[in-house]
Amino acid sequence: MKNLYALILAGGTGTRLWPRSRQGMPKQLLPLVSARTMLQETCDRIRAIIPPARTYIATNYAYRDTVRAQLPELPRENILGEPSPRGTAPSIGLGAAHILARDPNAVMASLHADHFIQDAAGFNRALLHAAEIAARGMLVTLGIPPTHPETGYGYIQRGELIAKLGAQKVFRVARFLEKPAAATAARFVASGKYYWNSGIFAWQAATILDEYARYLPALRAQLDTIARGFGTRRAKAIMDRVWKKIATETIDVGVMEKSDRVAVLPMRVGWSDVGSWATLLNILSHNHDGNVVQGEHIGIDTRASLVYGNRRLIATVGVQDIIVVDTGDAVLVCHKDRAQDVKRIVAELKKKKKEQYL
Repeated sequence: MKNLYALILAGGTGTRLWPRSRQGMPKQLLPLVSARTMLQETCDRIRAIIPPARTYIATNYAYRDTVRAQLPELPRENILGEPSPRGTAPSIGLGAAHILARDPNAVMASLHADHFIQDAAGFNRALLHAAEIAARGMLVTLGIPPTHPETGYGYIQRGELIAKLGAQKVFRVARFLEKPAAATAARFVASGKYYWNSGIFAWQAATILDEYARYLPALRAQLDTIARGFGTRRAKAIMDRVWKKIATETIDVGVMEKSDRVAVLPMRVGWSDVGSWATLLNILSHNHDGNVVQGEHIGIDTRASLVYGNRRLIATVGVQDIIVVDTGDAVLVCHKDRAQDVKRIVAELKKKKKEQYL
């Protein structure tokens, strides 16, 4: 599909992967699952169907030089800088405005730079199917059939079947649901009618901006003002002036939960949102004791744990289900079931003004 573009969101700070992920070098710019960074992995994954010339990156101003260094094959103008975080709705809107200015018939996929996907070929097939449905004017979200009653993800309830592309089924979305309690999540999984919300989307650039005009009119007007500066000497000044007035909003709450043209396309591709150290413990290769180890480690009766070292030996005795991360200037030790709470450490560091560790 020659009018298919990608927008990769790469502006987060990854606080739950502290102390490896820091403000100056967040998780998407780190090699966490391979020798390539998460951002590079994301670009590599889609290259067979979306070349670098049609791939855009939305990131923070502070990360633009690092993104350019990691992705030298991308045109310089495809790396979109944001002065400050404003949520996914403004980021996606900015990308859509740039893509629409380039190609009025563009279909765009919105991806995250911090996702792990085992089956790249299957993912690309799903994206192409989603793009085909998007070309009909639908907003398509890619849903993940749940493998267990996960409480850390949002869910999508499917409605009636609206299309079949070969064996691929596409359903109308009945509703989006926030992260559920364990019993509710178990009920969702048992029903077979719910999917994890991957946050991966496809739509026509014109269509999503039309939905902004309908549901987020103030943001659409602000994006139009920014777009009028594209290609001019005043582009950055306009961007800086308007962006600071933009309200923080997510695409899910701002548009997807309100729109009447949303479809879900299920895909089984070994997807994981790399949101915490516990996720890495689940997806990376284990040794015979079920441990994920990087660096020098001696473990006595140590099982199902993640140990990340940094030039010095880490020794553990009689532990299970723990995470140990040493970055030289900081050491994290936590139970894997509390991995989501690592962000609370970052909040405490901010509160105590220990900027050197952020």
